[in-house]
Amino acid sequence: MPVRAIIIVYRKPGLSLEEFKHRYEAHIQLIRRIVGDDFPLFHRRSYIARQTVATPPEGASTRNATTPATLLAGQQADFDFDAMAELTFADQAAFQAFAAKVYAPDAAAQIAADEEGFLDRSKLAISMLEDVIEMTK
Repeated sequence: MPVRAIIIVYRKPGLSLEEFKHRYEAHIQLIRRIVGDDFPLFHRRSYIARQTVATPPEGASTRNATTPATLLAGQQADFDFDAMAELTFADQAAFQAFAAKVYAPDAAAQIAADEEGFLDRSKLAISMLEDVIEMTK
């Protein structure tokens, strides 16, 4: 049975949207090198659609005052995060093998040092998922 996790990430204050995306994509390659064959079956990243504006819109959050999310519903504060990722592993054993590698002291230090350059690590959120239901056309 597949095992899935979701990660919510916030860019470091002052970092441009472009630099954040560039650094995050490079970070995923770092993790891929560290874990080798234990990389997830899928690692989907989705970036919040933002635009850069000179004047903050009404209700803009402090964090993204000049880079508001392109909203269809909700409030700007609901979308202060910049990206989310969903990781899918074949099973619990595959997830545990991945976790063992990323949480090993040397790897964890290398990952954390890289994250310091582009993530607001104080807001990093990771959770396991269950009952993932997918529909296709």
